[in-house]
Amino acid sequence: MLSSFFSKSKPINFIIVAIYMLLLYIIAYYKNGFGLNYNSILISLTGFVAYILAMLVLNLITQKNDLTQKSTNTILLFAFLTAILPDSLTNIYILLANLLVILGARSVLSLRNGKHIKSKILDASLFVSIASLAYFWSIGFMIFVFLGILFFEPKNYRNWIIPIISVITVYILANCFTLLFYDKVFTISDYVDPISFSFNNYTDQSSVFSIGILIICTLFFFTIYFLKFNRKSTKLKPILRLIISQWLIALVIIIIAPSKSTAEMIFIGAPLAIIGTAYLEMDQGKFVKEINLWVFLLLPFISLLF
Repeated sequence: MLSSFFSKSKPINFIIVAIYMLLLYIIAYYKNGFGLNYNSILISLTGFVAYILAMLVLNLITQKNDLTQKSTNTILLFAFLTAILPDSLTNIYILLANLLVILGARSVLSLRNGKHIKSKILDASLFVSIASLAYFWSIGFMIFVFLGILFFEPKNYRNWIIPIISVITVYILANCFTLLFYDKVFTISDYVDPISFSFNNYTDQSSVFSIGILIICTLFFFTIYFLKFNRKSTKLKPILRLIISQWLIALVIIIIAPSKSTAEMIFIGAPLAIIGTAYLEMDQGKFVKEINLWVFLLLPFISLLF
């Protein structure tokens, strides 16, 4: 039943996934403690809109670039991989940064059609630069932009300058905003977050469960992905390498993040969902696929409720 339902890409599928994400989002906020005041409601609504938009943009990426079959398996996996990290759902800055990074990834991956190269590089660079204002180390995804240039349009030297100009522009505009509304500017040292290699915050029970699930999924999904990689067309392989690069950048951000609460792990959700879809698209029999989908649907509730 579930396997046949999520193998389709219809409006009702997206509505069901959105309701599923809303339910998990509400539980995460309830568990974290939620104040019924104007600011809390506004922040939670903004965070949920960012969460849903990230899912929709991810689906657009997979369909436009032929990364998966026409199904809703990818967005279901995205919901599962992000909801398994309750702290990410209650952190509006992480949710906004993740949305902007996914929007930037969309612009980078669309470089392969060879049209409007400079404007797409500018879009991607601006998205990542703005994301760094919400969560500084998302600036690491600027490497993803440079990799896109390297793979699709490396010979034009102007392309390599655009991301640098974008970072400077966003920094200046952000300072103009703070100067206008708060009568102060922030320096480079205020903008840049420190690096930490302490993982003490990952040792509590809920974090261990979430991290353990993500590690198992990563090892399993990547094994299937690499087995199927050589069967992909030569034209598609640069895109697939970029998806793997996006996951690797997210992993580095997790390692160096100054305040490790598992919320920063949300950045691996989008690329890992695309990679994991290769497993769900395998011909493994309806019963096995049904069990897999039920596991993916129910595991976040275990993480959130216990």
